[in-house]
Amino acid sequence: MAPSARGRTTARVAIIGSGFSGIAAAIALKKKGIEDFIIFEQSPGLGGTWWHNRYPGAEVDLESHIYSFSYERYDWSRTHAGWQELQGYLEHVARKWDLHKHILFNEKVESVTWSDENHDYIVATESGTDHGRFMSVISAVGFLNIPLVPPFARGESDYEGALCHTSRWIDGLDLTDKSIGVVGTGSSAVQVVTEAEKAGSEVKIFQLEPNWLLPKNSRDFTEQERKLNRFAPIYAWRRFKLYADYDKRQYRASHARSDGRTNKVKRQQSLEFMQRELGDRPDLMELVTPKFAYEARRTVVSDTYYAALKSPKVSLVPHGVKGLTRTGAVDANGDEHDLDVIILATGFDAANYLGNYRVRGENGADLHGHWEGEPEAFLGMMVPGFPNFFIMYGPNTNAIPLVSFYEAQASFAAGLISRAVKKGHTRISVRRSAFLIYNDWVQSALGKTVWATTRNYFQAGSGKIVSQWPFSASAYIAATKLLRRLAIKTD
Repeated sequence: MAPSARGRTTARVAIIGSGFSGIAAAIALKKKGIEDFIIFEQSPGLGGTWWHNRYPGAEVDLESHIYSFSYERYDWSRTHAGWQELQGYLEHVARKWDLHKHILFNEKVESVTWSDENHDYIVATESGTDHGRFMSVISAVGFLNIPLVPPFARGESDYEGALCHTSRWIDGLDLTDKSIGVVGTGSSAVQVVTEAEKAGSEVKIFQLEPNWLLPKNSRDFTEQERKLNRFAPIYAWRRFKLYADYDKRQYRASHARSDGRTNKVKRQQSLEFMQRELGDRPDLMELVTPKFAYEARRTVVSDTYYAALKSPKVSLVPHGVKGLTRTGAVDANGDEHDLDVIILATGFDAANYLGNYRVRGENGADLHGHWEGEPEAFLGMMVPGFPNFFIMYGPNTNAIPLVSFYEAQASFAAGLISRAVKKGHTRISVRRSAFLIYNDWVQSALGKTVWATTRNYFQAGSGKIVSQWPFSASAYIAATKLLRRLAIKTD
């Protein structure tokens, strides 16, 4: 039975997605004493990114201690965890907080619709099941979840080999002694290239443009380090050191301004690493040196990519792919390449926030229509006209360390839902004036960064930067706490 619109005394919440941010939202609700929630998950298992991205070499770019919840320690085996270990961590956290009973697997959300009369939402799913009504909805689908498939790979083709996107890996795909084509040179590409070079007979990398690259310094923890990590104070100290270092790098957008100290230091480190690894191969140096400003696109981290490029089994093709043949691919130069496997490391349709389902708010307003291709939200989480709807990892909240942002957003949403219920209110909304002032301020800051100097996936089609947060995690966390009472109203 749905609660009445007036004087609601309980909260029933829908969470869409069971990756890091969805789990963070669920735990935040439980901490506030809210147990009546459902997590809708379109996949057969939890994990989000780490359920889908299971290609060979898939590993997080951030250190394990910081790419984890501040309140949930873990016996990490590596400085940077692979997808299996991250999946295991999220399963561990979900079991500890008894979340599995809240999750509906294989239940894809198609639409979320607000009722002006009842002040609640109806969540429609692909199965057609009636899940009742929800006071609030927390979207936790992220923004790197819709694979970007190049035109040549869409629809039917005569290609007889194996073709897949890194985020839709073919289970059981064997690369042993295969001729492998990797399309792209981003973060996923450099990881899969290293593993393909080990297993395959030949690897061809199709590069549209090179990326700036830094060493990752990834390794297994020693047994002594793992023993020390099991002590809570040592674990907390190591996590804090990482957090403080990232905060320092991002202070006043130092990492993202060409005149910023961090940007200059990292650029020099990148050049030195390139020289160290490829100095004896000027032909490769020329091909892998970017022509855009450092950090203007996502900087890649890898200890092994440059070494893999020097392997006699690996060829770097300085062109994209324009078509497929029965036996392989045709590059933009018109040259044909025979390939047993083609791996699309082509990233995601990043600017298409919430692109997997529709959201309707007050008076039937459509969220995507409201955005008109330029997604924006107050603190990345709330949009005027869409009350009680919260977006995790929403517009302009992409920054490091990610999990700290998830925790702050989960606390923000759960706190407002709890407060509204205690007051008997049914509507949580952001003031339009606060929304406009906030986004003008963010865009003003972003306009001074290198992200505005070249095309990248941080931008919408119009060129507006829609994904990035320009400052530190601490600045964002402070904003979620200080601006909440000024900008959000409940009634």
